[in-house]
Amino acid sequence: MLKNWWRLTRAEHGLIVFLAILVSQFVVTKALTAAMIWPAVGPMLITWGAFAWNDYFGYKSDKALNRKDRPLVAGTITPRVALWVGSALMILGVALTYPVGVAAFGIAIVYTALSMAYDLFLKTRPLLGNLFIASSMSISFIYGNYAASDTLHPYVLLYAGVAFFAGLGRELIITLRDVEGDKKAGATTLPMLLGPRVTVTAASALIYGAAALSLVPLLRPVSIPYIALAVLTDALFLVSTYYVLLSQKLQNLNMHGRVGVRGARDLEKK
Repeated sequence: MLKNWWRLTRAEHGLIVFLAILVSQFVVTKALTAAMIWPAVGPMLITWGAFAWNDYFGYKSDKALNRKDRPLVAGTITPRVALWVGSALMILGVALTYPVGVAAFGIAIVYTALSMAYDLFLKTRPLLGNLFIASSMSISFIYGNYAASDTLHPYVLLYAGVAFFAGLGRELIITLRDVEGDKKAGATTLPMLLGPRVTVTAASALIYGAAALSLVPLLRPVSIPYIALAVLTDALFLVSTYYVLLSQKLQNLNMHGRVGVRGARDLEKK
């Protein structure tokens, strides 16, 4: 039962958001205290709720792809329950960010609204959905900064940039994997327009660019704590990428290959 709820909310992503916020607060304050935990709880709940919503509105596409790893397709959780649980988590998450501060509360409201808009229509628009998801991966660092200070720290901004570009590259790959299901759901995504080869090339360039950006501070003398934080930040992203790109079952990997070939053939016919 717990395994199904973990899959519905992609709980590991919420935990990564939680850790990213702690990292940002540490960078700004140069200290770790118990008081840093509370500001990170709300965004974690919002993330869990957003993924539940994503499964509810992505049910048609997931079913077309036979995604048995998704609880709604497997029938272990009903769509109605997923919708109500997702909504409750997002509402509670936003409420918990209210005491954190005006900027942090504003970020929580905006990204909760965008998460809903993503499932309703952004997801079906070329690139717009990908840009939103990439920004949602980087905004945790910005949120954490404003939870601790009204001044944006340059290293936090750097972390956010790395997460955005690497996240956008990852999202392009994910969208390429889901081309077949998205077509059946009536969506038009960027890989459908660019084709598999261009999509993978663009995604690789973005990910390599993000890796290069993370090394910029090393051009000048930096402290050991910064290096440790940089490694931790990169590790957070790698863990997130692992769950999307490396933890797929053999069936899904085979499906990925078939989707790529079919996508290329469809584009050639056009």
